[in-house]
Amino acid sequence: MARKAGKPVEEVGRVEKDYAITRLASSNREKLILFELEGSEFTGYTNLVTTRNDIYAMFNASTDLEVYDRIIKALENPATLDTVEFDEHFEKRDYTLDSLPFVKYYKDDGSRYLTSSIYTICFEKICNASYHRTMYKSPVEAPIRVVPRHLHFLMKKYHDRGLDAPVALVLGADPYFELAAAMTPPLGVFEASVAAAMSGYNKVVKTPLYKIPVPANASVIVEGVLTRELADEGPFTDILMHLDGKRPQPVFKPSGFYVNKHQTPLFHAVVPGLWEHQFLMGFPREPLIFQEVRKVAPGVVKVRLTEGGSGWLHVAISLKQSSPGEAKLAGLAAITAHPSVKHVFVVDEDIDVDNPLEIEWALATRLKGSEDIIILKDIRGSTLEPRSKDGIGDKVIFLAVKPFNEPWDKYRRVVIE
Repeated sequence: MARKAGKPVEEVGRVEKDYAITRLASSNREKLILFELEGSEFTGYTNLVTTRNDIYAMFNASTDLEVYDRIIKALENPATLDTVEFDEHFEKRDYTLDSLPFVKYYKDDGSRYLTSSIYTICFEKICNASYHRTMYKSPVEAPIRVVPRHLHFLMKKYHDRGLDAPVALVLGADPYFELAAAMTPPLGVFEASVAAAMSGYNKVVKTPLYKIPVPANASVIVEGVLTRELADEGPFTDILMHLDGKRPQPVFKPSGFYVNKHQTPLFHAVVPGLWEHQFLMGFPREPLIFQEVRKVAPGVVKVRLTEGGSGWLHVAISLKQSSPGEAKLAGLAAITAHPSVKHVFVVDEDIDVDNPLEIEWALATRLKGSEDIIILKDIRGSTLEPRSKDGIGDKVIFLAVKPFNEPWDKYRRVVIE
């Protein structure tokens, strides 16, 4: 078995389009799985990023702080992009959407999907790259899920003028571009520039028809438009392992298919709801949470979007308290940095936030319900959270910390020598 970025790689040969990848990914968390997709020219891979160590390997780092620093610097100082000739890197293929690696991951999903599909759009001088799941409908139509963020904003600029919105769909992107596309920098900061600052690779090509910049090392590019007409999209398994329901969404219609001349067509099969989905979607929020918490609690030790919260709804923070009320500020800062969070757990520095049993122990021994639970009612959060209504719900901060002015002897957890 080979290794890549310190991770074992297993080649499993040809696999079926329905459910097989989900079974492989869920039973091989520690392995990068390579496969050939039936009825397709594509080589697929899954479980590229399933543990924190995989993130460390990407950045040649050994601590959270090293990775956070790299990501924050890239967000604050995006790289200048170098445009190279499209024809030197890509060749046109006589494809339809039938040629692309649509996969069905769960029985309850409404169709086969692309889950690592990154759409790039530009309006005037503003460009944006972001993930949008893509549902197969026909050889020429694929509804995509567009939430009201930057792609939606830029798409609407075209639609308000009576125009379909030109976009470029990217498959088989390098992991830095994938990570950057999961971030939400301020509108006007192009995620490709953030990726270039993280990786050092800054070459882009401009697509033949719409002149949209995309990384030159991408595997597949599909030019097309997001139409003003809508079609039903969903249901689809989301990050919480729930079914996100059916709703009318914009339709992607392709106009040109291009494959990188220097590689076999590749695609990343991100299995919905599993660890890779959680890390790609959630981990880029951790540096922002850490940065915001550190402003009000300089003794912050760790921040975690927990696996039990699907890498999205639960944040655990450990800190060394330096003043009364600091733990409460830390919890509020986490909500400010990551508005989708539902519950925040703040613990002392002796508690390992990677160990849910230690967090529970802190709740059992250091939290007083009448004083240390803060409920914030009717605040915008995640639309995925089922107890919310259209994304409006309650947030709760649990202050499982030693009361600031009380002695440690009463609360100290003994250490096994």
